[in-house]
Amino acid sequence: TLSCSPREAVVSTQSTGEYRESVDAERALAKIRYRNSIEGMVLSALARDAQDYKQALKTLHYKQQILYTHALQSCIWNKVVSRRIAKFGHQILAGDLVYTDDTQKTVRELTEEEVESRDISEIVLPLPGYDITLPGNQCSTMYTELLAEEGMMMEDFSGSTGKEFNTSGVYRNMVVKPLEFDCQVLRYSNEMEKLLETDLDRVTGRSFKPTNEGQRTALHLTFSLPKSCYATMLLREISRGRIE
Repeated sequence: TLSCSPREAVVSTQSTGEYRESVDAERALAKIRYRNSIEGMVLSALARDAQDYKQALKTLHYKQQILYTHALQSCIWNKVVSRRIAKFGHQILAGDLVYTDDTQKTVRELTEEEVESRDISEIVLPLPGYDITLPGNQCSTMYTELLAEEGMMMEDFSGSTGKEFNTSGVYRNMVVKPLEFDCQVLRYSNEMEKLLETDLDRVTGRSFKPTNEGQRTALHLTFSLPKSCYATMLLREISRGRIE
Protein backbone atom coordinates (compact mmCIF):
# COMPACT_ATOMS: atom_id res chain seq x y z
CA THR A 1 0.00 0.00 0.00
CA LEU A 2 3.02 2.32 0.04
CA SER A 3 2.53 3.41 -3.54
CA CYS A 4 -1.15 2.66 -4.07
CA SER A 5 -2.70 5.85 -2.73
CA PRO A 6 -1.75 9.17 -4.38
CA ARG A 7 -0.74 11.83 -1.87
CA GLU A 8 -1.26 15.54 -2.29
CA ALA A 9 1.71 17.91 -2.40
CA VAL A 10 3.97 15.15 -3.75
CA VAL A 11 5.40 15.49 -7.25
CA SER A 12 4.99 11.76 -7.88
CA THR A 13 1.19 11.78 -7.55
CA GLN A 14 0.73 10.86 -11.22
CA SER A 15 3.09 7.93 -10.82
CA THR A 16 1.36 6.53 -7.74
CA GLY A 17 -1.98 7.01 -9.44
CA GLU A 18 -0.72 5.02 -12.42
CA TYR A 19 0.40 2.16 -10.17
CA ARG A 20 -2.89 2.20 -8.33
CA GLU A 21 -4.78 1.70 -11.60
CA SER A 22 -2.45 -0.54 -13.60
CA VAL A 23 -0.32 -2.27 -10.90
CA ASP A 24 2.51 -1.85 -13.39
CA ALA A 25 5.59 -0.56 -11.58
CA GLU A 26 7.58 0.16 -14.77
CA ARG A 27 4.81 2.31 -16.26
CA ALA A 28 4.41 4.13 -12.97
CA LEU A 29 8.16 4.65 -12.63
CA ALA A 30 8.31 6.23 -16.11
CA LYS A 31 6.08 9.03 -14.84
CA ILE A 32 8.01 9.73 -11.67
CA ARG A 33 10.20 12.80 -11.35
CA TYR A 34 12.42 11.97 -8.38
CA ARG A 35 13.73 8.40 -8.31
CA ASN A 36 15.16 8.86 -4.81
CA SER A 37 11.76 9.70 -3.32
CA ILE A 38 9.88 7.13 -1.22
CA GLU A 39 7.64 6.26 -4.16
CA GLY A 40 10.58 6.16 -6.57
CA MET A 41 12.58 3.74 -4.41
CA VAL A 42 9.62 1.43 -3.86
CA LEU A 43 8.57 1.44 -7.51
CA SER A 44 12.14 0.81 -8.67
CA ALA A 45 12.26 -2.30 -6.49
CA LEU A 46 8.85 -3.47 -7.73
CA ALA A 47 9.96 -2.91 -11.33
CA ARG A 48 12.77 -5.39 -10.69
CA ASP A 49 10.49 -7.91 -8.94
CA ALA A 50 6.77 -7.14 -9.02
CA GLN A 51 5.97 -9.73 -6.33
CA ASP A 52 8.65 -8.97 -3.73
CA TYR A 53 6.81 -6.36 -1.69
CA LYS A 54 8.93 -7.06 1.38
CA GLN A 55 12.17 -6.24 -0.43
CA ALA A 56 10.55 -3.13 -1.92
CA LEU A 57 9.79 -1.95 1.61
CA LYS A 58 13.34 -2.69 2.70
CA THR A 59 14.73 -0.23 0.14
CA LEU A 60 13.52 2.51 2.49
CA HIS A 61 15.36 3.76 5.54
CA TYR A 62 14.60 1.68 8.63
CA LYS A 63 12.83 4.57 10.36
CA GLN A 64 10.55 4.96 7.34
CA GLN A 65 9.77 1.27 7.45
CA ILE A 66 8.80 1.58 11.11
CA LEU A 67 6.57 4.55 10.24
CA TYR A 68 4.53 2.40 7.88
CA THR A 69 4.29 -0.37 10.47
CA HIS A 70 2.89 2.10 12.98
CA ALA A 71 0.50 3.41 10.34
CA LEU A 72 -0.80 -0.13 9.80
CA GLN A 73 -1.28 -0.57 13.55
CA SER A 74 -3.26 2.66 13.78
CA CYS A 75 -5.32 1.77 10.72
CA ILE A 76 -6.39 -1.57 12.22
CA TRP A 77 -7.14 0.07 15.58
CA ASN A 78 -9.28 2.77 13.95
CA LYS A 79 -11.23 0.19 11.96
CA VAL A 80 -11.85 -1.94 15.06
CA VAL A 81 -13.17 1.09 16.97
CA SER A 82 -15.39 2.12 14.04
CA ARG A 83 -16.76 -1.40 13.62
CA ARG A 84 -17.37 -1.81 17.34
CA ILE A 85 -19.19 1.53 17.70
CA ALA A 86 -21.24 0.83 14.57
CA LYS A 87 -22.37 -2.48 16.09
CA PHE A 88 -22.64 -1.71 19.81
CA GLY A 89 -22.64 2.08 20.08
CA HIS A 90 -21.18 3.24 23.41
CA GLN A 91 -22.39 0.11 25.17
CA ILE A 92 -19.84 -1.43 27.54
CA LEU A 93 -19.42 -5.17 27.09
CA ALA A 94 -18.28 -7.99 29.32
CA GLY A 95 -14.73 -8.82 28.26
CA ASP A 96 -13.85 -5.20 27.50
CA LEU A 97 -10.37 -4.18 28.66
CA VAL A 98 -9.52 -1.61 31.35
CA TYR A 99 -6.21 -0.68 32.96
CA THR A 100 -5.47 -2.52 36.18
CA ASP A 101 -3.96 0.57 37.84
CA ASP A 102 -2.78 4.15 37.25
CA THR A 103 0.51 3.02 35.68
CA GLN A 104 -1.50 1.99 32.59
CA LYS A 105 0.89 -0.84 31.81
CA THR A 106 -1.37 -3.85 32.27
CA VAL A 107 -5.01 -4.55 31.48
CA ARG A 108 -7.76 -6.93 32.55
CA GLU A 109 -11.19 -7.95 31.30
CA LEU A 110 -14.41 -6.58 32.76
CA THR A 111 -16.90 -9.03 34.22
CA GLU A 112 -20.66 -8.95 33.64
CA GLU A 113 -21.11 -7.48 37.13
CA GLU A 114 -18.77 -4.56 36.43
CA VAL A 115 -20.31 -3.42 33.15
CA GLU A 116 -22.96 -1.13 34.67
CA SER A 117 -20.50 0.70 36.92
CA ARG A 118 -17.95 1.61 34.23
CA ASP A 119 -17.68 4.60 31.90
CA ILE A 120 -16.97 4.24 28.17
CA SER A 121 -13.89 6.48 28.55
CA GLU A 122 -12.26 3.74 30.69
CA ILE A 123 -12.36 1.13 27.92
CA VAL A 124 -9.09 0.53 26.06
CA LEU A 125 -8.31 -1.36 22.87
CA PRO A 126 -4.85 -2.58 21.80
CA LEU A 127 -2.84 -1.61 18.78
CA PRO A 128 -1.77 -4.87 17.11
CA GLY A 129 1.45 -6.32 18.52
CA TYR A 130 3.07 -9.49 19.82
CA ASP A 131 2.55 -8.67 23.51
CA ILE A 132 -1.03 -7.45 23.82
CA THR A 133 -4.20 -8.87 25.37
CA LEU A 134 -7.23 -8.97 23.12
CA PRO A 135 -10.72 -8.24 24.52
CA GLY A 136 -12.68 -11.25 25.66
CA ASN A 137 -15.61 -10.49 23.37
CA GLN A 138 -16.46 -9.98 19.68
CA CYS A 139 -13.80 -7.27 19.30
CA SER A 140 -11.17 -10.01 19.30
CA THR A 141 -12.68 -11.46 16.12
CA MET A 142 -12.66 -8.00 14.55
CA TYR A 143 -8.87 -7.84 14.89
CA THR A 144 -8.47 -11.25 13.26
CA GLU A 145 -10.77 -10.36 10.36
CA LEU A 146 -9.24 -6.94 9.69
CA LEU A 147 -5.68 -8.24 9.79
CA ALA A 148 -6.68 -11.08 7.45
CA GLU A 149 -7.92 -8.48 4.95
CA GLU A 150 -4.31 -7.21 4.88
CA GLY A 151 -2.95 -10.74 4.55
CA MET A 152 -1.60 -10.67 8.10
CA MET A 153 -1.96 -12.32 11.50
CA MET A 154 -1.19 -10.94 14.95
CA GLU A 155 1.90 -13.18 15.06
CA ASP A 156 3.43 -11.21 12.18
CA PHE A 157 4.20 -8.38 14.62
CA SER A 158 6.68 -10.59 16.46
CA GLY A 159 9.37 -9.77 13.90
CA SER A 160 9.25 -13.13 12.15
CA THR A 161 8.88 -11.35 8.80
CA GLY A 162 11.50 -8.70 9.58
CA LYS A 163 12.60 -6.46 12.42
CA GLU A 164 10.59 -3.54 11.03
CA PHE A 165 7.46 -5.46 12.07
CA ASN A 166 8.75 -6.26 15.54
CA THR A 167 6.40 -4.27 17.76
CA SER A 168 4.83 -5.23 21.06
CA GLY A 169 1.70 -3.08 20.77
CA VAL A 170 0.16 -0.60 23.20
CA TYR A 171 -3.31 0.30 24.45
CA ARG A 172 -5.40 3.37 23.66
CA ASN A 173 -8.63 4.58 25.17
CA MET A 174 -11.51 3.95 22.80
CA VAL A 175 -13.20 7.23 23.75
CA VAL A 176 -11.36 10.28 25.11
CA LYS A 177 -13.05 13.21 26.79
CA PRO A 178 -11.22 16.52 26.23
CA LEU A 179 -10.00 18.48 29.24
CA GLU A 180 -10.17 22.24 29.81
CA PHE A 181 -12.83 22.51 27.12
CA ASP A 182 -14.27 25.95 26.42
CA CYS A 183 -15.99 27.61 23.49
CA GLN A 184 -16.74 31.17 22.48
CA VAL A 185 -18.88 32.52 19.65
CA LEU A 186 -17.27 35.43 17.78
CA ARG A 187 -18.85 37.86 15.34
CA TYR A 188 -16.95 39.41 12.42
CA SER A 189 -17.55 40.96 9.00
CA ASN A 190 -14.31 40.61 6.99
CA GLU A 191 -12.96 37.11 6.30
CA MET A 192 -9.43 38.53 6.62
CA GLU A 193 -10.22 40.06 10.00
CA LYS A 194 -8.04 39.06 12.93
CA LEU A 195 -10.16 37.29 15.55
CA LEU A 196 -7.72 36.07 18.21
CA GLU A 197 -4.68 37.24 20.09
CA THR A 198 -1.55 35.58 18.72
CA ASP A 199 1.62 34.39 20.43
CA LEU A 200 3.42 37.31 18.78
CA ASP A 201 0.95 39.68 20.44
CA ARG A 202 1.75 38.18 23.81
CA VAL A 203 5.52 38.23 23.28
CA THR A 204 5.60 41.81 22.09
CA GLY A 205 3.03 43.01 24.59
CA ARG A 206 0.82 44.27 21.82
CA SER A 207 -2.78 44.65 22.97
CA PHE A 208 -5.59 43.15 20.95
CA LYS A 209 -9.33 43.32 21.35
CA PRO A 210 -11.68 41.81 18.74
CA THR A 211 -14.57 43.93 17.53
CA ASN A 212 -16.98 40.99 17.91
CA GLU A 213 -19.33 42.65 15.45
CA GLY A 214 -20.60 41.71 11.99
CA GLN A 215 -22.79 39.29 10.07
CA ARG A 216 -20.36 36.35 10.11
CA THR A 217 -20.01 33.88 12.96
CA ALA A 218 -16.91 32.02 14.18
CA LEU A 219 -16.55 29.43 16.91
CA HIS A 220 -13.41 29.60 19.05
CA LEU A 221 -12.62 26.32 20.83
CA THR A 222 -9.96 25.64 23.45
CA PHE A 223 -9.25 22.19 24.87
CA SER A 224 -6.54 19.77 25.89
CA LEU A 225 -6.06 16.23 24.55
CA PRO A 226 -3.60 13.48 25.53
CA LYS A 227 -1.02 12.13 23.07
CA SER A 228 -2.24 10.06 20.12
CA CYS A 229 -5.49 12.04 20.06
CA TYR A 230 -6.22 14.54 17.32
CA ALA A 231 -8.07 17.83 17.30
CA THR A 232 -9.44 17.08 13.82
CA MET A 233 -11.39 14.13 15.21
CA LEU A 234 -12.85 16.26 18.00
CA LEU A 235 -13.98 18.80 15.40
CA ARG A 236 -15.54 16.01 13.36
CA GLU A 237 -17.55 14.86 16.36
CA ILE A 238 -18.71 18.41 17.11
CA SER A 239 -19.63 19.25 13.53
CA ARG A 240 -20.88 15.76 12.63
CA GLY A 241 -19.18 16.32 9.31
CA ARG A 242 -16.25 14.99 7.30
CA ILE A 243 -12.80 16.38 8.11
CA GLU A 244 -10.34 16.31 5.18
